[in-house]
Amino acid sequence: MAGIYQALADVAADAHIKRRLTSLAETEKRHADAWAALLGPEGKAANHEPRIAARLLATLARVAGIGPALALAGAAEGQVVRSYLNQVSTVEDQRAQGVLRKVLPEELDHQSPEDVTGDPTTSKLPSSSDDDEEEEWHGSGIESIRNVIYGVNDGLTATLGVLAGVGGATVNPRVVLIGGLSAMVASGVSMAGGAYLASKSQREVFEGQLAREAAEIEAMPDLERAELVRIYRSKGLTPGEAATIVGRITQDKKVWLETQAREELGLDRTHFEDPVREGLVAGISTLIGGAIPVAGYLLGRFLLGAAVNGLAALVIAFAVSAGFLFAIGSARSFFTGKGGVRSGVEMLAVGSLVAALTYGVGLLFRV
Repeated sequence: MAGIYQALADVAADAHIKRRLTSLAETEKRHADAWAALLGPEGKAANHEPRIAARLLATLARVAGIGPALALAGAAEGQVVRSYLNQVSTVEDQRAQGVLRKVLPEELDHQSPEDVTGDPTTSKLPSSSDDDEEEEWHGSGIESIRNVIYGVNDGLTATLGVLAGVGGATVNPRVVLIGGLSAMVASGVSMAGGAYLASKSQREVFEGQLAREAAEIEAMPDLERAELVRIYRSKGLTPGEAATIVGRITQDKKVWLETQAREELGLDRTHFEDPVREGLVAGISTLIGGAIPVAGYLLGRFLLGAAVNGLAALVIAFAVSAGFLFAIGSARSFFTGKGGVRSGVEMLAVGSLVAALTYGVGLLFRV
């Protein structure tokens, strides 16, 4: 992770993000040194730079922006944190427990302002500019990447199923190809529209509730302050502590409104994506996924010639799709925390089952 964060820092254009990434790289290097000291010569001999992962993420940052690259890095780091948390309760070696107690708090909180500035005494409420920096840091890239992975999977599986079904019903390659292309386009448009409407509906509901909360703050501020105090009291704070925190929060109307919405209604503006962007991401990724089995079928027809039975071209289309299904399943492990091989096999099994079932249905109506 130190090598990955440093590679991202080298390509980051924003000076603030570059400093934060450099700070994270230094923190991760300290963690690596702590483990190496515990492991002795074996740990130091095994030290290596993640050249491939770092270069891939740096390239992604150059092409798509720093947000998606940071999202992937954060997903990978999430697996590290889960592993640490598991080791806290399973590792008996006291020296290892000492290292865990040292590195785990920093892993859980290393995106805080204190970690970036290097000033452990820093403690202040976020201002509007801090909110903007936090938004820029997170970039909401993780949701878009998740949608890309699932969109490609949906498009690939649906189109492969239609190809197999039509291929089972007829040996006419033109009909099979039209069926695959139709499924690809229909899936892409449907996913784009569904993602757009879902995101838009979420945002509209959120904005409506936020507007109502803002009106309540203007109309009855004392009541809203009291409500916020009760919420913090329910979390274990003393009356004085809750009153102090609420007093500082309510000094800034924007912070007050967002805090009130989050604490009272469970709404956070960072959870609501841009509808147009999410629609485009879902639609394009689904189209790309659908193009994979179609391209595999065309490849099969090209390699085997028009005279060969259409089943052979379907087999090649399935082989190409199977490779991508396994790769997509492995990529899901960034978000599920499961092993990459296990996730890849699961995705491959689901896609194979879909292809087999639809091919069987097609055989029932063989022309």
